[in-house]
Amino acid sequence: MGNETEVVGVFNWRNVIGSMLGWGMDAYDFVAYDFTAPIIKDIFFAQLGSLGSMLATLAAFSLSLVVRPIGGIYFGNLSDKIGRRYVLYITMLGAGISSFLMGFLPTYAQAGLAAIVLLLLLRFAVGFFLGGEYSSSGVMSVESVTKWRGLASGIMQAGFDIGIFGVTFTYTVVATYLPNAMYTIGWRIVFWSGIVTTILAFVFRRRFLTESPEWEASEKVKSPYRVLFARYWLPMLTILLATMGFLYEYYVMLELSPFVLQNILGYSAALAGLILTVLSASDAIGSVFGGVLVDWLRSSRNALLTVSIILLALIYPTMYWILIGGNGWAVLLWDFLAVLPVGVMQVYIRDLLPASVRSTGAGLGYNGGTWLAAWAAIIATLMAGAATKPQPWLPSITINTAIGAILMIISFALSTIAAKQSKDQ
Repeated sequence: MGNETEVVGVFNWRNVIGSMLGWGMDAYDFVAYDFTAPIIKDIFFAQLGSLGSMLATLAAFSLSLVVRPIGGIYFGNLSDKIGRRYVLYITMLGAGISSFLMGFLPTYAQAGLAAIVLLLLLRFAVGFFLGGEYSSSGVMSVESVTKWRGLASGIMQAGFDIGIFGVTFTYTVVATYLPNAMYTIGWRIVFWSGIVTTILAFVFRRRFLTESPEWEASEKVKSPYRVLFARYWLPMLTILLATMGFLYEYYVMLELSPFVLQNILGYSAALAGLILTVLSASDAIGSVFGGVLVDWLRSSRNALLTVSIILLALIYPTMYWILIGGNGWAVLLWDFLAVLPVGVMQVYIRDLLPASVRSTGAGLGYNGGTWLAAWAAIIATLMAGAATKPQPWLPSITINTAIGAILMIISFALSTIAAKQSKDQ
């Protein structure tokens, strides 16, 4: 019994896995929307024309990102007050049920403007609950280990790839066996299938999740968000810059890769689905590799700088290979590069904020990054003129990816001062 307690204290795999499963729900919903976006564009927004319908579809997706900081602040504050575990029960069910209901939406032809209103309400709900999910799950994973925190962060973030695999597999099967039903029942099946992930993850959390030992040992404060802004405004700004940079370049990849494969390279929905299913493996490897870099370099700051430089150096040749070379499988490399910073972020947040306000800070800091990221694909699309030829997309995607990397480098430059401020409090 003594040995088991010691192992749990070093690396509590139950809490890491429990946190990881929630991130799978995040991926399932967003990727389900991403993959079905060409269909949603036509059945909800066709009346707006080609460019208008694409921008409206992306804007509805962006609503889920913009609202996430609200959920992050609300549930993060609650998590710092009552603990991480109970908040994770609520956010899991809220996000899963909201996403499941997407499959029951009427189309514009069936309900007119009411269909669009219902779509936006569900995107709001999904973003609200998932904002709360990250405020606790990521923090829980790195607070539950005393060694290999980077690995724990990378594994937790790799939960996103469970969701990617699940939804891409489902989408590929539906697109292969029901190709003529994608606009009727097919897209709905993609959203309905996510409830399986929700149920399994909720059962696991109820069975195995324990409270964060760092939170239990921390000094509790009456108003975490007031303490956060009064004492830790510079660490908060530093985290916000890093997450803005990471999420900006990542959502360029996440939202546009299906469009690049199908609309620019002309791949079939089934082949694009196969590539994006395999993408879940490159995403997981990138997440874990980014986290292990933290442990190898013994510094989340240095790891953030390293992945930013890698991204800057390799994004242009990678996109040239995809767009001009016409190699859709190179999207896997694009994904690997884009996801590298995610394994760093949780340890970076932990190193800059104390446990008493950490969930509030993570909820606002990480989800606050979506305020910029929400517009990444829209900006890149406008820069490329929504072209169906590859040439305009090469500078557009490269420039917007570089913007994200530069923001992370600025965060790195501020992090030494921010860490000192945090320790002096």
